[in-house]
Amino acid sequence: MEESEVNMIYNESCFETFKKMKDKSIDFVFTSPPYNRNWNDKYTFFNDINLDYFEMIDALISESLRVSRKYVFINIMKNYYNSEEVYRIFGKYYKEIAEVFVWEKSNPLPASGFSITNAFEYIIAFGEKGLKSNRTYTKNHLTTSVARMPKEHKAVMNQSVADYFVGNFMKKGESCFDPFIGTGTTAISCNKFGVSWSGSEIAKEYVEIAKKRIEEHLTTAST
Repeated sequence: MEESEVNMIYNESCFETFKKMKDKSIDFVFTSPPYNRNWNDKYTFFNDINLDYFEMIDALISESLRVSRKYVFINIMKNYYNSEEVYRIFGKYYKEIAEVFVWEKSNPLPASGFSITNAFEYIIAFGEKGLKSNRTYTKNHLTTSVARMPKEHKAVMNQSVADYFVGNFMKKGESCFDPFIGTGTTAISCNKFGVSWSGSEIAKEYVEIAKKRIEEHLTTAST
């Protein structure tokens, strides 16, 4: 990204933003795309219904690999509706997968009846083999509680998860793009660790929430 584009949110589809980005123009991509749950109970200002999930994730991975110089981290939750598409992703990109992390939730929403409760999500690292951490004894497994969700966006990543990946795999002065920046969780982590960031968010309401959260974090951090 150009210097003028650092630490800003584009109020547009990430695929429009990708069109403006040059090859190998950012160090990392870190993101958590919509779940494709087939009913819209997570987002007030976004309709997560009837997405062609495989096509969307496929394009996201392809474009992220094109623009990144180092690694791409994509958070994917396998559920009843998207499991076949998620398994297709593993198959198509088996050569590009550098590591698979498991994010376990200590308090997942229970499934109904005798169905299996979905208690974890994948965070897949794409890039060259031999991914290294900034620290010793970095596991490919982490456990957190489910984040406290605002009523407008009930799919906010726990801040400690973003901190884990930004803090363990990115260095001060490097850059990160979040194609689905939502309410700004990635940006807050990047600010903590001195990583420059940019992101895309299609809903203007979430852009405003993100800007407020980022500003509140910066104010708190400076006091």
